[in-house]
Amino acid sequence: MNKPKCPGCQGSDDIRKLDGQRAVCKSCSKVKRCVFQFCWACQREWPRDASTTNSCMLPDCALRAALLSVKLIDDPQSSVLGCPYFRACPGCKALLTHSGEGCPNIICPNCDEEFCFRCLAPECYDDQYYDSDNEEDIEPEPCVIVDNTQSLQDLGL
Repeated sequence: MNKPKCPGCQGSDDIRKLDGQRAVCKSCSKVKRCVFQFCWACQREWPRDASTTNSCMLPDCALRAALLSVKLIDDPQSSVLGCPYFRACPGCKALLTHSGEGCPNIICPNCDEEFCFRCLAPECYDDQYYDSDNEEDIEPEPCVIVDNTQSLQDLGL
């Protein structure tokens, strides 16, 4: 697993994993003059009142950790090659992945929201995956793979 970034300084050099999900940043601890702890998984500051537990108690820790994951889809035959392995449904926030088959648009099995797994737009008709013979001369926007930064902001994570 890659080393996480500290939520205080955004660095990863002075980080040491403690027990469970807790980590400490030596740089931030020195600057703040107290031990600065954060969750290794979701990369948020560890709650001060949870210093006796080794498991993160922050809401949506697992969801945030999955969206922060650096794992990418690497199947060269996949229509979503290069995308993050996990995405959050823009409708219900369910954690999803793509089968790799067919076009990049998927429908959430939880809430029926349709979106493009590559660019996260509600509908995407990239030239590579869309036959425009059936539509009135629609000029599609280029589909560009985005990371999960926007999803994390939209979710308030």
